[in-house]
Amino acid sequence: MDETLELWLSHSSHSSSNFFSIRFLFFLFCFSSLMASFSSHQPTIAEIRIYALATSTISITETSMVRKRRRPVVSKPKRPLWLTLLRILFKNLLLLLVIWGLSQTIRKLTLKSADSSGGSVLDFKQQIAEVESFLEITKNTMEIRKEFVNRKIEREVNHRLEILNEVRMIVRNIVEKG
Repeated sequence: MDETLELWLSHSSHSSSNFFSIRFLFFLFCFSSLMASFSSHQPTIAEIRIYALATSTISITETSMVRKRRRPVVSKPKRPLWLTLLRILFKNLLLLLVIWGLSQTIRKLTLKSADSSGGSVLDFKQQIAEVESFLEITKNTMEIRKEFVNRKIEREVNHRLEILNEVRMIVRNIVEKG
């Protein structure tokens, strides 16, 4: 194997533009290093050459492939002073408006929570009466629906029984005739 590598190395180009040969050299080096770790032999001269060539060309290739692009600086046109001041004033007014809106929302929420927690006993009894009346209405509505569903089920069961009786009659007639 060493003679094949030396022959390949002597005929291959050592330029930094040959990227695939660099990859191949690096692969060969890694493979030979792996094989060397499984056996207890010293690296051969070909392995050392491959390592030196692979590391030197990779560093050259990496530095030559990276190019810095310089973009031309595009300067923004300067705004007039009055426009800059107007923008600053508008942004500050907008910020004040947002802060004012948030404070109003917080104030309304705190007033609502204070009203609901500071109610009298009479208000509490009134709320209980409202809930009881709502529950009574809901109970009546559910009873009506239950009766409706029961009637519908009875009708369906009776209809099925009629069909079953008709089928029995037909089967009896067939049995008696046959």
